[in-house]
Amino acid sequence: MKRPGMIGTMIAAAAFAALAVTAPAAGAESAAQVSEGIALAVGRSSLTTDEKQVLIGRVEAASRAGVPVDDAEIIVTRGLERGVGAAMLGRFLETSAQVARQGLPVRPVLDRIEQGLSKGVPPERIDAAGKRLADGLVKAKPLVDGLLQNGLPPGPGGAKDAALESVARAGEHALSASTMQGLGEKVRAQGQSLDQFERAVRTLSFLAGNGMPADAAEQVVRAGIERGLTERDYGRLERTVSDMVRQGRSMDEIVRAADRQAREDRIPGDGRGSGHQDRGSGGSRDAGGRGGRGR
Repeated sequence: MKRPGMIGTMIAAAAFAALAVTAPAAGAESAAQVSEGIALAVGRSSLTTDEKQVLIGRVEAASRAGVPVDDAEIIVTRGLERGVGAAMLGRFLETSAQVARQGLPVRPVLDRIEQGLSKGVPPERIDAAGKRLADGLVKAKPLVDGLLQNGLPPGPGGAKDAALESVARAGEHALSASTMQGLGEKVRAQGQSLDQFERAVRTLSFLAGNGMPADAAEQVVRAGIERGLTERDYGRLERTVSDMVRQGRSMDEIVRAADRQAREDRIPGDGRGSGHQDRGSGGSRDAGGRGGRGR
């Protein structure tokens, strides 16, 4: 038999859920911006009434900006389960909304927030990491747009969003915009396209993230661009470096091996394809891609 207090809590949650889903506070359009899952989670939470209303407003604003409601539900429900406060959840949603409003790819930021919550990362660190990546995307846009305006072929659909993400992540490894600009010009001069630039930048981040000095990493990637390395080739290069790091090899050895492999790995016309394969694992991405949704 349910205790009277529990029954009261359930009734209050149901009432708040109905209000959040159907209330016309911002017109009929905003009524569809909040999922039932969000409304129920917020209604059942220990937040104050004011905090609940403000959080629902943040969800609606994020949805109108273009943040998928499924992702908003993951952030809110998972955050509440882990004791994250309404103000911090609102900041997660607002960071995502700001990215979406600018026409930038919001998926990387959402994945970072969701994965952080899933792993139990402190909320302040998640907030800082999400904002850092969002700022990186903003800074990446003029660089990528400039390369396209200067004649770099756009490549297949989705290449621009991927390039923006990879340039933003490279910035997190303290790789300079001038370095990436130079790589973009090199890719264009080699008759390659934006998707191949994106893959080169991703490998650059991987090398730097594994301790290779920026100038050495750039040299290796430039050699790879000259040799026309494919997705598979870059992946093999990353595995070589990763294996050598695990073995405790010196960085001088690793740099020499990576440079040699980049210069010798692919012979033009060897039939391995044009470099437009699946993007592969690319060491600089948050693990799991959409898998950030998992618990």
